[in-house]
Amino acid sequence: MMMENRYHPPVYAGLRTNRITLRLTDSEQNWLREAAWESRMTQAEFVRSKVFSSQVPQVPPEVKDLFHELFFNVGKIGNNINQIARNANASGYVSSTSFRKAIDQLDDLNETCRKFYEAVMEVYENGDYETDSY
Repeated sequence: MMMENRYHPPVYAGLRTNRITLRLTDSEQNWLREAAWESRMTQAEFVRSKVFSSQVPQVPPEVKDLFHELFFNVGKIGNNINQIARNANASGYVSSTSFRKAIDQLDDLNETCRKFYEAVMEVYENGDYETDSY
């Protein structure tokens, strides 16, 4: 028996005993039936061929880092807004220091969003993302 990789089907042939239910619209079903027929395959063979030969895009580390930075900045802003609201409810006003801090954090978030957008667009426009095949 061969060792099975988590992402790849086993190399040896065997009985297919597992079933997956897939719901399709009428037009999707017609497309699948026609595509399988044109490929000279059954619908099941066609779907298996597409699933196990598909490429899965890998997100570059710099884009992942920017994504984490976005979450971090959003969390900081949420915390700060919470503190501002709590202080405003307790004292009836918001300090200029708290307000300036929130504005600065929003500026940081805006800059991170811009970098994130540019990095994602560059990766996909250049086709520079790696893929893992199943």
